[in-house]
Formats: sequence, C-alpha cells, structure tokens
Amino acid sequence: MTIVCPRCGGRDCIIPADMVLDSVYQMYVACPSCMADPTFGKQTPFNRLFGTADGDINENTRSIDDATMRCQRCGKRHLDVVVAHVLGILLREGLRDMQATLFDVGTPMITIGYQIPFPPRLGRDTLILIMNTIDKKTAEMIISEVPEVKGVIQRKGSLERPIGIPDTGSSPHTYDLLAGCDLRGDIVSSAFGELCIYKTQSDTHIEFSRGKSDKMQVLESLYYQRKLGGSVVDGCCGAGTLGLVSVLAGAREVILNDAFLPAVKNTILNIRANASVLGLELEMHADPSELPIVAGTPVLVATAHGSCDVSVYHGDLASLAAVIDRCDLCLIDAFIGVPTAEFVRAWKDTAGMVVTI
Repeated sequence: MTIVCPRCGGRDCIIPADMVLDSVYQMYVACPSCMADPTFGKQTPFNRLFGTADGDINENTRSIDDATMRCQRCGKRHLDVVVAHVLGILLREGLRDMQATLFDVGTPMITIGYQIPFPPRLGRDTLILIMNTIDKKTAEMIISEVPEVKGVIQRKGSLERPIGIPDTGSSPHTYDLLAGCDLRGDIVSSAFGELCIYKTQSDTHIEFSRGKSDKMQVLESLYYQRKLGGSVVDGCCGAGTLGLVSVLAGAREVILNDAFLPAVKNTILNIRANASVLGLELEMHADPSELPIVAGTPVLVATAHGSCDVSVYHGDLASLAAVIDRCDLCLIDAFIGVPTAEFVRAWKDTAGMVVTI
C-alpha cells in the first residue's frame, strides 16, 4: 500500500506501520565497516572538530563535506558528523561563529523515532532539524548539501509555548518549514503492541520517544481495571496516539477528536498507516481541505471499521459531548497548564468515567 505524503507529495515518506516495525531496529545500526564513533563532544567548538584550526572560515568549513566519515559500505554517517556538516554550512553563511558547538545547531529529530541505546547512524532523509537562527536560503543549502537531512524547521516563540492550540479561542502556534519535508514518525510501545505514529512536525507538539511513556502507563492501568473494552473518547487526540492504542487494547468503539485541523489530518494519516496493524478500513466523510484550521461545532470527518468502530471528529471537545449519546471512558490529554474543568463538566453526564492525562 502506497500512502502519498501530505506534506511533500512523495511516496517514500510514509511506510506502513507493519513494515516499519519489522525493520526499524536495524535502521540506525552501524554496519561492520562503519568507522568508530567520532571522539569530539557536542560541546566541542567548531574550530576543533576534525582537527580544524583557527583561521580562514572558508578553509575550515571545507574540511567537512558530504564524504566526511561516510561508510563506503552502507553509506551512513554518525549523527554528530551530520550535525557537524550542518554547522559548517551555518558558519560559512555567517549564521554561527567558529566557537559554535553541535548544541548550537538546533534540535535533531530522526525520522522514525524510538528509544535507541546507541548513537544513530544516518542514511538519506533520516533527520529533521528544528533550529532557532536560520533562514530559507541556508535551509535550502542544508537540504541540498547534507543528504541525511530531510527537512529544516524554524522555531518560533518561546520553548515553553507548545505547538497547536490550547483552546478554540486561541490562535494556532506553529513553526515554519523552511525547506524539505517535516513528516516523521515515532514508535509507540504499549502492553498491547506497537504503532508508528506519523506527524507533520512543524505543526505538531514535539514529544521525544523515550520508551514507554506515562500516558501509556495510564492506558495500561485502565486496561487492567477493565475500563478500555467499551466506548472510548480520545478528546484532544493530537496525532491519535491514545485512541489508536485503545483500538489495540480491544476497545469496542473509539472516538477521536481535535479542534486543530493539522491534528485531525495526522490522525487520519495514522489510521491509514497503521491499518494493517489495527485491522481497520478507513472511509472519509468530509474533505479536510474545506475545514477550518480551528473548529468549534464538531464535524464527522472520517470513520473506520473492522476490529473496532472508529470515528474522527474535528471540533471543540465540550461541544462534542452533545453529539455523542454515551461513552464508557473519556480521555482528556490537554497541554500542560491548560484548564480541563470545562471539558470534565461537559462530559460528566455522557461518560461513565472521565480521565485527564
């Protein structure tokens, strides 16, 4: 099954989850011919990387190129070498100075994330960079010159402000995709199995994959309490993680909802990408391109059937309570610091149990 990338239109960005889960644990492994890990640290100034010295900027930056420490057998390079290559471009273009370190480049995110017990070796299009000081011209240079980099995102606003919307009365906060494609996925592990959850990273809240999360532990606890077998609402679904894991856990019905349209699009994408793992077949009921970025009144966008009856809504969670006759469990996973009392009140008569995560 080929799924077209919603961001770049490519046919290689989205690999069905069953294929990802079969191969991902070999994706970032060094082959027997790979060089040893580089000896420099992430706080080593650029002018000390690879034996470069103080002096002419152009001479120093030429010391790191596409061939630097690339394995001749598998074609991969160590993450730190790739980031150093990017740092050389930033220095050449005047966006960093010779004392800059790998930490000063930005936030690197591998395109399929999971808890890796070793530094990853990267092949083509396996890294997305989130950067503070960057411009479109330089971002395009990075994509052109560093084959491992798939996309370059410019961060906007403070680190504390999450991407998305805290409520329907807020303006969306997103980052800017300056070059390439920002579609990436994370492996989500639970007692019920694994999924690959894709997201367009410039408009999706960033969560690092660090093994089993606290949210998964909450779901597992609910499962052992026999609370996940009936009808489950994932009220602020984001990319759909909690709701789709509930499908894995054996829920009879799952309702996913988000007021932010990019989240709804990612949820639908993840039903498609995980269809074989979940045993679902998707049916669209509305064209997402015709929907508002932030919605109040809930609209049914898609359904899926098979192992579970799944519905995807785009709208305000409090308003959704008037649309749903009854559910056994309503999960509310709002941003940290966002009040949830209004949602809890709205669902107290509709849901048998309301859990904020």
